[in-house]
Amino acid sequence: MQACTAALHEPAGSMFNKSKYTDPNAKKPVVHREVRPVTVARKPAQNGISKPTAQRPAAPSDRFKLPQRAGAKASTSFPKKVEGQAKKLVRNLKRKSATPELHFSSDEGSSSSSDGSGDGGSDAPTRKRLKSSVSSMESSGPSRNLVKEAAFGKEMVEVQCLYGADATSGEQKAKFKNPWGAEQFETVELQYPSNTARERFELKWPKNQKDDYKPMEDISETVKSICDFYLPPHAPQNHRSEEFDRRFKKAWRNESITDFIDVVNDFNTMLRSYIDDGSIRRQLATKRSLPLDTIKRILDQIYARTVSPKVETLRHYQNGSDNVYGELLDRFCSTIFNKTQLNASQVFLDIGSGVGNVVLQAALEVGCESWGIEMMPNPCDLGELQAAEFPSRTHLWGLDVGSVNLIRGDVTLNVEIREVLQRADVVLVNNQAFTPQLNDSLMSIFLDLKDGCKVVSLKPFVPEGHKLSSRNHNNQANMFRQQRFEYFSGSVSWTNNSGAWYIATKDPSVLQGYVKQERER
Repeated sequence: MQACTAALHEPAGSMFNKSKYTDPNAKKPVVHREVRPVTVARKPAQNGISKPTAQRPAAPSDRFKLPQRAGAKASTSFPKKVEGQAKKLVRNLKRKSATPELHFSSDEGSSSSSDGSGDGGSDAPTRKRLKSSVSSMESSGPSRNLVKEAAFGKEMVEVQCLYGADATSGEQKAKFKNPWGAEQFETVELQYPSNTARERFELKWPKNQKDDYKPMEDISETVKSICDFYLPPHAPQNHRSEEFDRRFKKAWRNESITDFIDVVNDFNTMLRSYIDDGSIRRQLATKRSLPLDTIKRILDQIYARTVSPKVETLRHYQNGSDNVYGELLDRFCSTIFNKTQLNASQVFLDIGSGVGNVVLQAALEVGCESWGIEMMPNPCDLGELQAAEFPSRTHLWGLDVGSVNLIRGDVTLNVEIREVLQRADVVLVNNQAFTPQLNDSLMSIFLDLKDGCKVVSLKPFVPEGHKLSSRNHNNQANMFRQQRFEYFSGSVSWTNNSGAWYIATKDPSVLQGYVKQERER
C-alpha cells in the first residue's frame, strides 16, 4: 500500500494580493508530486497465518522531554510547581484510608476519631474518620499504668458503691416489673476483674424500656467488656465473649431466668480463677489505654446509678441564658482528648461541666488530673453523686485513674479555679449557648493561661478569618492560634446535625514577632 504527500509552492508575495492572479503575465503555481513507500502492518489472515511485518522503529528516549532553552542546565527533577502538586495528590490519597464512625477535619496532618486531618484554615476541609472502639490515648504522652494495686491485694475487699440492686429498689421500685410475667424476681451477683466482692443485681425489667435502667442488659454488656479486655491470650474459646453472648441470647429466647443465672455463675467461676492465679492483673499490666467500649460501659454504670433516677431535674433551666444544659457524648470527648494530645501527666479543666461526664471521662480515659466548674445547682448535685461513685466503680474494674475535682461557682469569680487555669494544659468550654458577653469575659480570663495551653470550644474565641494587622494588634485573639474541626451527628446530645468545634492554642510568639517587626520598621 502506498501513501502520497503533496507540497504546494507559492510565489513570493502575499497570498491575499489578488493582482498576481488576474495578471495574464504572472506565473501560475506549480504543483510537484512525490511518491514515497510506507510499510503498513497487515491484519492476521483468516487461516491463522500472518505475513511478517516490519518492526516499528524504537521511539527516541527523550521524546517526552520539553525542549531546553539555550544555556539552561539539564535537570532530572520535576518543576517545583508540578512536584508540589504531585506531593499534595499523594497526601490526599493517603488521607482517604478510613476507620469506622465519626468524621472530623483539621488543619493538622494525621491524627487518631474520634479524632481527622485537613486544612483547618480552608473553607472546605478534608474529612477523616475516628476509630470506633479504641481510645486514642495510647500514642500520646508518657506511658500510663492502668493497674490499681489496691484492687489486687491478697485480702478480698468490699467496695462501698451503688450496686445495680440499688437502682431498682427503694424509690425506684415502682419503675420496674418482674421479667416474663414472673410472680417474683430473682437476684444474682456479678464478679468484676479485681479481688473485690461481687455486685448484686435484681433481675427486673424497666416499665419504660426507652429511658430507665436495664439491669439484665447491664450484666450481659459488662460480661462482654470484661472478656474482651481482661482475659489472657491463652483463655480457651468457651471463655470468650462470643460464647457467653450466645448463651445469654439463648436464655432470652427460652424466657428462662434460670438459664440467665447459670450463665452469670459460670462467668463468675471462670473470672475468679484468672484473678486468683494473677492472669487478670498481668494482662492489665500490659495495657496502656482503655478501649472506648470499656470506657463507655464504666461511665454508663455510674450515670445509671446516680444521674438517671433524677434526670428530670436537668431540664429545669432558662432558655436563652448562659445556664443551658447539654452534654458532649463520650466518642466526641475521646476525639477531643486525642486532638489536644492530653496525657496522664497534664491538667484538664471543663468550664461549665454540668454533671461532670467529661471530667470523669478524662480521668478514666487519660488518667490525668481532671477539674470541672459548674454554677447551676441541679447539675452540681448530680455531678457530686457521680464524683463520689467514680473511685469505687473504677476500683471494681481494677483501674488506676486520675483525680476528679468538681467545683460549684462562677468561673469569672471563683478564686480556686483561677489557680487551676494557670496550670491547665487543656481547657474545654461548651459555649454553644453562652452569651457574647460571657465569651468575652472568658477570653480575658484565658490571658492567664500558660503558653501552649489549648482551649477547646464549640464557638470560636478567635473570629474565623481573623488576621493580625496594625489595626487589631491589641486584640486578645492575637495571643492564640486557632484550628477548626467538624463534628457530626452523634457527638452532642442536643442536635442531630453537624457543626464545628475549635482548638485555640495560646501562642504569643506570633504577636511578639509582629511587634518586633513593626518596631524595626
